[in-house]
Amino acid sequence: MKDTARYLILSFAVLAVIAVLVMWKKQDKAEALKELSERYKADISILEEDFAVGCSSDLLVDLVEFSELLARAGEPTILDLTGASNLESFSGIEKLLKVHSLIAIDCPKLTSAHGVAKHPALREIVLTDSRQFSDASAINGLPALETVDFSGCEALEDIDVSGIPQLNNLYLSRCRKVKALDVTSVPGLKQLYLDGCSGLASLSGLESLTELTDLDVSNASALESLESIESLTSLIVLDIRNVAISDFAGIGELPALRVLRMGGNEAIENLEPFSGMKELREIHLEACPNFSSLKGIPTGLSQYAGFTYCPKLTSLEGIGAAVGLEQLDLTGCEALKDVSSLKGLNNLVQLSLVKCRLVDDVSVIESMEKLVIVMLGGSGVVSASLENLKPVNDEIIFDFTVSG
Repeated sequence: MKDTARYLILSFAVLAVIAVLVMWKKQDKAEALKELSERYKADISILEEDFAVGCSSDLLVDLVEFSELLARAGEPTILDLTGASNLESFSGIEKLLKVHSLIAIDCPKLTSAHGVAKHPALREIVLTDSRQFSDASAINGLPALETVDFSGCEALEDIDVSGIPQLNNLYLSRCRKVKALDVTSVPGLKQLYLDGCSGLASLSGLESLTELTDLDVSNASALESLESIESLTSLIVLDIRNVAISDFAGIGELPALRVLRMGGNEAIENLEPFSGMKELREIHLEACPNFSSLKGIPTGLSQYAGFTYCPKLTSLEGIGAAVGLEQLDLTGCEALKDVSSLKGLNNLVQLSLVKCRLVDDVSVIESMEKLVIVMLGGSGVVSASLENLKPVNDEIIFDFTVSG
């Protein structure tokens, strides 16, 4: 009986201690939440499995004290420090082991990713437009990191992704000082955005990226080639506007490409390099000074074709091969006169002849029963000349607005 009594007394004592600890923890959590709200003006949202914290306080220089408070308040998973004007580093985030998304957009004093090294849970780091950010070394070796967005980090000169095995998405748009990038070690990469990286002269390792679906190197004007681009067997969208590529054979071999955007390419004269691309559905070709012929247009082209501001394009001969084409944009082709080759494009829904000053006859559109809108602003067609047209679709709209 005495042993039983002692056991009961001990059990009640343990329960009492637990109750006190629970009450203390609740009170401590409440005090931490109150301080986060009042002192740091933090915005806290707890929804299902995510504990999101947003804070742009000018008190944040690093995260040492802030992380201690957050740890008392719970286990945050999303930390958004967008606009924190005095933030210099992420030192202290190592105390927040459940954070999987770290966002610090437009933080003008942030220069380094110091603090995130070896973080076990971090899957996403977004530092868009933190213009002084220049040291990304701390992200190398992060085991769970899937997405890196350093777009607009204009001071960044170098990024090593060799130690980020799970990387799926890499966004370096407008990182103008980055001169070279090697992606050999990230074969699981699916999206790679290097648009506006005007200093980028070397892009190596493309042959490893068999899962890549989106590649944007537009306005990476120092690039002269995309070596091994034909290896990108899963690529769906490619943007090479204002890149001085002279050999298009590799692009023509891409088996899954659906959208191709080009512009300012002096070497392109016709569409023959792309004639065998069976999956291509959209082509955007703008301001290509020597482009003069639609010969070789891919027959599967159906959603959109744009050949805009191409001064040597005088004829649409060959376009009839793309019988399923729905939208055609010829804006600014000032040397184009005859559009009779459009006959037979019975799936055409939208046609733009804006600023095609020599085009004065669009009678070819009369038989196009699916055509809904024809844009003629700045063309040679005058509204009075359309009075005698008898289009199959009597609800067709002729738009004479000139924009741009």
